[in-house]
Amino acid sequence: MLQKNILKTIHKYDLISPLDRVLIGVSGGPDSLALLYLLNDLKVKLGISIIVAHLNHGIRGRASDSDERFVRDTADKLGLDFISRKIDWRPRHKHPSEEALRKLRYDFLSDAAKKYRINKIALAHNLDDQAETVLMRLIRGTGLYGLISILPKRRVGSFFIIRPLLEASRLDIERYLRKIRAKARVDKTNLEDNFLRNKIRHGILKELEKINPNIKGTLARFSQQAVIDYDYLRENAKQFLKSGSGSAVKIDLRKFNSSHMALQRMALRLILEGMAGDLRTFTNKHWEEIQDLAANRPLGSIVHLTKEILARKGKGYLLISSRKHKIKP
Repeated sequence: MLQKNILKTIHKYDLISPLDRVLIGVSGGPDSLALLYLLNDLKVKLGISIIVAHLNHGIRGRASDSDERFVRDTADKLGLDFISRKIDWRPRHKHPSEEALRKLRYDFLSDAAKKYRINKIALAHNLDDQAETVLMRLIRGTGLYGLISILPKRRVGSFFIIRPLLEASRLDIERYLRKIRAKARVDKTNLEDNFLRNKIRHGILKELEKINPNIKGTLARFSQQAVIDYDYLRENAKQFLKSGSGSAVKIDLRKFNSSHMALQRMALRLILEGMAGDLRTFTNKHWEEIQDLAANRPLGSIVHLTKEILARKGKGYLLISSRKHKIKP
């Protein structure tokens, strides 16, 4: 049943093609272990080759080392290549954040993909993870982009990150592992409420299920609808980006000010993503400053967005550029 489910997801989102080299991130937990067994069973049918990757973050001491041995032994049993990286976390922080751990994992997988000429990185996020992420971002505060949550396929440089289990529930995954008699490792930190995600998983979602038993599916569909709306806005916002390069983009001020605020913000998002690489340092205050600059402030006014990027109001245009960019008179 689960195998049919992920095959449907793979074809629906065009996740895998014949001759793909797929790197599977495997922690040893139930989700990633199930993904490993499923893709290994399907590798001939899909025409792919597989490499198993494991990051030993060292947070749990000997237990972390045991996780690495478990994943290595599983890869050996399946006849698959295995790569790993060990990090001594203790000198850095006593209690690493979820975001810090996420960055360490992605850096490792990205480095491995470049080294071994991987074109797809498969991660084991599932339907439950999708629901948890939507709730987490709503609680912290987010816009439309944040509601997109976890995408089934995303390009990162020269490779794609794919998530074949994204439409499968954690319950289906657990049933599959019992069926094939595979016992996963248990990370006890997932049972603690130190992280917001764990509080949502063990508390908030369970309470919401009392109101709506299918709340996870509802949140996942909500996220899918956000993807559709976001893509529409993104395509329409590209009309503002016809003039300029990576270090400087000039926006027609009249067109910008007469457009809907949603299109204005999307255009700015696209420009700033292209210059800064991501939007982690930008806040709602930045968006409001730029919109006020375009609509109300006098010519020559400048808004400093980061140490490297600024917005300047000219005659009939708004210029977003790096500080080093020379402004032509």
